[in-house]
Parts: sequence; structure tokens; C-alpha cells
Amino acid sequence: MHIARLCFVLSLTISLSVQADQDSQKVPENALAERDDEPIELYVIYAGDVSVKSQADAINQLLDTLVSDKSTIYASEVNRKVNGVDMWTLFWGVPLTASQAEKVKADPNVGSIDKSSTEYDPSLSVPVDSLAPLQKRDKGIARQWDAADEMKFLSQPYHLGLRNFNDYVYDGSAGYGVTVYITDTGANLENIEFTQGYNIAQRVRWLFGQVGGTAVNTEQVDRSPRGHGTCMLDKVAGNKYGVAKRVSPVVVRAVQQSSQAYLDTIRQISADYLPVYNQDPTHARAIINLSWGFTNTPEALGSHPDLWISELRRLLKELISMGATIVVPAGNGPGKDSPINQYPQLFAGQKGDDGIPELIVIGGVEVYDDKNGNLWDRSRIGTPDNGVTVDVYAPSYLINCANNAGGFRIREEVTGTSLAAAQVSGMCAYFLGLSSLSDTLHDDDGRQRVLKLKRQILTTAWARNNNQVDIKAIWNTEDPGTCRKPPNKSDSSAVDQPCQVSSTTATGNDLTIMGDCYITTVTPTTNPNPTGEPQCSCADGAIAGVGSTEILGTRYSWCQTGGPPVYPTGMQTVVITTPPPPTPPPEPTPPPAEEPARPEKPKGKCNKDDASPLNIGGGDCE
Repeated sequence: MHIARLCFVLSLTISLSVQADQDSQKVPENALAERDDEPIELYVIYAGDVSVKSQADAINQLLDTLVSDKSTIYASEVNRKVNGVDMWTLFWGVPLTASQAEKVKADPNVGSIDKSSTEYDPSLSVPVDSLAPLQKRDKGIARQWDAADEMKFLSQPYHLGLRNFNDYVYDGSAGYGVTVYITDTGANLENIEFTQGYNIAQRVRWLFGQVGGTAVNTEQVDRSPRGHGTCMLDKVAGNKYGVAKRVSPVVVRAVQQSSQAYLDTIRQISADYLPVYNQDPTHARAIINLSWGFTNTPEALGSHPDLWISELRRLLKELISMGATIVVPAGNGPGKDSPINQYPQLFAGQKGDDGIPELIVIGGVEVYDDKNGNLWDRSRIGTPDNGVTVDVYAPSYLINCANNAGGFRIREEVTGTSLAAAQVSGMCAYFLGLSSLSDTLHDDDGRQRVLKLKRQILTTAWARNNNQVDIKAIWNTEDPGTCRKPPNKSDSSAVDQPCQVSSTTATGNDLTIMGDCYITTVTPTTNPNPTGEPQCSCADGAIAGVGSTEILGTRYSWCQTGGPPVYPTGMQTVVITTPPPPTPPPEPTPPPAEEPARPEKPKGKCNKDDASPLNIGGGDCE
């Protein structure tokens, strides 16, 4: 009996002990985040319909019951109408266990839940001043001496080969005050590209897009291994390698390199730009450089990509309706025939309400050695399959730019269409900075302002390679002018001596001649050569023939030296602009004389004297 009672007591004690141990392992449902037997990972949650507030409220309540540390819940909130439709929370970024994720997935208000993606690897404060261009004036011609090839390329006119001049020439307004948003990995503002010259570092503002999982990250840094964001800022506005050196940049740092953080950066831009638009809806303008792209796959966009795609589309369309121009790269592929297959680029080819034809899609060209203007062999150009094609091109191969360690990237490391996109963003800002274009580019409607600027970019671009006439690359419409000898060359006697031009075709009309930093107007003399053909002569006695072509309704002529070259470059030119002659009375006329052939661009070697021949590319592309 005692033995039986003892066995019963032992059995009961063991049973109670086991039960107590099991009970001690149970965790209340509202504290699942504190369990240590499951790993905690960052998840991204989308509502079934971003326009339904009750769904957003229900998801907020659910997360409050699951997560004990509320500071780790990141909600990408819009909470206003976008293009006339309510948008509440784009997504939530929350650290969860797998068990918690299953509970969230089962909620009927949830459209999708996935682990945060990190597919994309790009390492392959002042007031908003978008209205400043309306108050400024053109500043006259500025010159960046002995510029890198890709900088010279931007001011290369029709009549000059890239080896026939040495400088980047631009209007001194240089995009002054135009707001340019640069969504990327951040920037290292201590680099001398941003502290010298116009000291762009002092004008930079910051925004931050992220997924969550930790406290809001507002570090003003670029932590990408190769400084992708630093490079993009440099190509837009850097002292030596920037297109528009006086813009007002906004660095929009994606803290995580994921599609969700990217979406959050667009939300941040929208919230930042909206007050500017509301202040003056008929004049507000900005440029948005988006040098990333995401494929339509679950790995990149989550298990329901349509949710991410629809939210991004709605935000971009709203920004365009408010006068913001958006520039995107075509992407780097195994070859030019590879389709453009990433978002937001794919919006450009979609039809109807899904499409965003206002996007400017950028391809890449080469600018080194004798390949000036050649299509870069890894630049996508688009295919009819999805309707997306490249709008315009810019340098993308062996390009100079700053890195995030304070120096410059070496030539073999910097290549990619994202570089081309950043330069086009700079060019957009440059044109907006010209008061001479203010009437041309203005419209009371924001979308029409965007279309007019896109038209300006496309109609001024031209093909540097006669064998690739469809590969039209950007031009700032300035002319470096070689009526003077380049600096630091032998025989300085001709420096500062403008060319004197005589031509039977220009008699009675003014000739516009570009000098080093100014424009000089001279009156031609009537002194045709014995054969009756146009003739050009320079102050030092050089004699040149004249070639001409008509571009956008304007007749351009140039002087080509004959015999032994007088100047080291072998070619000196002057642009002759003549108004159309009056219409003669009807009478039989002989067939027009054949137009002189355009002179072949002289070939030359790379400039070995360039102090900074270092550029971006190779291996993983930008």
C-alpha cells in the first residue's frame, strides 16, 4: 500500500513537472516576437487594396498584437489622394518569425507577405528651389579646359570631331537652382568633386527610403561597395565630371538595396515635391533620376508583383502630372538585342492608362579613342516585343566619376547605362536653367511641361557616328568654337585671333562665330575665290574650304583647312548661320548644285596628357 501510494505520488510529481515544463515553453500570442526558438527575419506586407483605409487599419492592429517592440514596425504611409485615388500605406516592413508570418498571411486584409528582397545590387539642408530657374538669366559661355572625353562629347557640335577640341563648353547658368532628385545608395559629400568649384555639397538635401526592421536610418553616407550613388551625383552635378554644376540636388538614399526601399524613396520624393507643386502648380519643375531597375519576378518584387507595380505606377504618374521629369536607364544586357525587361522602364512601352510614355529611357554609347558615338555593345536598345525602346543616348563606357572613398574610379571599373541616365538628368536640368528656353519649355499643365522638356532633349540630340544614324546622343547645343587655337600649344601667335570669313553664300548676312568664352559677330566680306565656290580664311593666312548641312531648319557651315594643317588639331571651324533667302519669283531654275559632302572627322589618339584619364566600367555594370 505504501509502495503503491509512493508510486502514485512520484507519477503525479513527474506528470506535474512535465506539464509545468511544457507550460513554461508556451509564449502568449501577443509576445511571439520574443521567442528564441525561431529566427526573426524582415518581412514586407502589402494590403489587398492600398486605397481601402479599413484594410490598413486592420493590418496595423494585427501587427500591434504580434510585435512587442513597436519601433521595429516600418509603415510606408502616403495617406492622401494620388491622381484622384486614395493611397494609405504602401507596405509594412516588420521583423517576424515564420509563425508570425503565417498568422499575417492568413489575415483577409493582407494582399501578400514575403521576406524582404535584396535582389538589386547597384555596386556593380537648403529650401526646395525648383522655381529658381524662372528668375535667373543665362550667364554666358563657360569653359572647362582639357575636359574628359565624355564631357567634351556633351558640347560636341555637328561640325567638329571629338579630337578637334579639348574643352567642355556650357552656359554659366549650369542648371542653377533646378531640383534634381537622385534615388540611389547615398553619396560621399567629402569627395572633392562636391567640395570644389561650386561646392555642391553645401546645397545637397537628403531623403531616406527604407523597409524597416530597425530604427529609421538617416545616415548621410554611401555604404555601397563601389559608391554607385556617389557616382550618380557626380555625373549630374560634380565639379569636374558633372553636366549641370549649379543644380540643387536631393540625395534620396535607399537604405536597403531592395525594391521595397526603392518604392519608399518614390513615396518620399512625392511627399517632398508636393508642397512645391501646391505653391505654384503652373511652374513647378524637378528632375528625378532613377538609375535602378527591377525585373518582374517574385525574387525582386515579392509573391504578388502586381501590388508593387501598381503602387509605383500611380506615384510616378502623379509626379509627372505635377511637372517632374523622370529619367531611367535602359539597362545593361548581354547584347543590344536584349529586351528592356525592368520596372519602371517597362511602363514606357505599356498602352493606355498603364503606360507612362513621358519617361525618358536612356541607352549608352562609347566615347573613347576612335569609337566616338558608337553604340555600347551591352546597352539595351529595346525590342518591339514589349514596346519599350531607347529614347536617347549618352556616354556609358569607360566613364570618369567620383567614388565613395574620396577619390576617382579607375577607367576599367566604370560602365553602365545608369551613368548615361545620370548625365541626361543633368542635361534636363541644364536646359531648364536657360532663361532663353523658359517660354519654349513652359506650359501651365505639368504633364505638358514634362513632354516639352523631353522633346528638347530628343530634338537636340544627334548621331556622332554616320554609320549609326539612329544612335542619337545628347548635346547641350553649345559650341566649343575653334576659331582660336587651343591653350598651351606651340606657336601662340594665333591665340585670341578670331577667324575672318568670306563667302559668296553669306554676303550681306551676319556670321555668328563662337570664341573661347563669348560670341563675336562679324560682317563678311564679298571676296569669292576664283572658282566661285565659298571660301574661308583665318587671320593667320590659313585657307579653308566650306562644308555645310541643314539641322533643324538652320544651315550650318564650317571651314576645313586645306594643305598642311596650320593648327595642331588639323581642323579649325566656324559656324555660319544664314537666314533663308527671299522667295524668288517663279521662273525656270537649273537643278540645285550638289551639296558639298560633310568632311570626314579626322582620327586622333587619346589625350595622354589628361590629368584624369580614369573612368567607370567593366565587370559588373553600373
